[in-house]
Amino acid sequence: MLNRLAAVGMCAWDHFLVCHDYPGPGEYTIVTHEFEQAGGTTSNTCAALGLLGFAPVLASCIGDDVYGAAIVDSLAQAGCDTSAILTVAGAPTDRSHIVISGSGDDLDRTIFWIQGARPAAGAQFPVDRLLEHRWVLLDVDDPRLRQFWLDLPAHRSPRTRIIGTMIYLVDIPRADGWRQAMQHDIIFGNRREFLALTGTSDLDEAIRTAQRELAGNACEALYISLGPEGSLAIRQAGTTHMPAFAIDAVDTTGAGDAFAAGCIWGILENLDDEEILRRGNVIGGLACTALGARAGLVARADAEAALASLPVRGVDA
Repeated sequence: MLNRLAAVGMCAWDHFLVCHDYPGPGEYTIVTHEFEQAGGTTSNTCAALGLLGFAPVLASCIGDDVYGAAIVDSLAQAGCDTSAILTVAGAPTDRSHIVISGSGDDLDRTIFWIQGARPAAGAQFPVDRLLEHRWVLLDVDDPRLRQFWLDLPAHRSPRTRIIGTMIYLVDIPRADGWRQAMQHDIIFGNRREFLALTGTSDLDEAIRTAQRELAGNACEALYISLGPEGSLAIRQAGTTHMPAFAIDAVDTTGAGDAFAAGCIWGILENLDDEEILRRGNVIGGLACTALGARAGLVARADAEAALASLPVRGVDA
């Protein structure tokens, strides 16, 4: 029997600055709060899944510094298996400085990425061990490494299925990014990424493009976060929309990572698209209720309670 979930992707250490307004050129602003915590897109998703009880195995890279050690410790505390995280000698850990500004409808964040150790082609991950899992999440910024993993199951483990995120696919030529997206069995993204990869400016046009492409590719479904407008599941035969939960957002850092985790929760439980999206919406929404990508993540019992009690935006809020 295959294990449930492994992931290949990114770890980082995040330094946050909170201010009322983001300064314009030549201006200054007052920092009202400052803090640090573990982050990185895949690391955030795995932390959410660990708290939900799925104990994912994360294959990633860290530097040989205090930040890398702190990331591993935070993942272990969240219930993740960190044994496949590689320490790169002499390299710093990936880090980000994140500025959170504004509030309400004007809430915004700006990320300054200081690149360090991260997964790349040639990384000595335990491939066979990772392929013992039913699902492998790909969330890497190196397109060569992603292609290596997309090609593996057909040759090494036909029962393993590949899920992935769009976030780094938008940084390579559009045709290449969309081709790789369609090679995943399931892929997650947000509206901006979805429009960029389909080369469209209209959501309905993007949906039609995706449905045409699904007919001739490995991908079965796309799960797209629409923020306060909810989320969308796209299959060749049709679409499913679920409204967002009524949540007052404090910080949207990590919301997309948490949305992916919630959807994966539903996928691992073999639920239908409505329930997959509801779980994506609730975990993604709760992630926005506290500063940073991790503080709003919850254990399964709390997530199930939120599913049962939170009002839906624009319906019974």
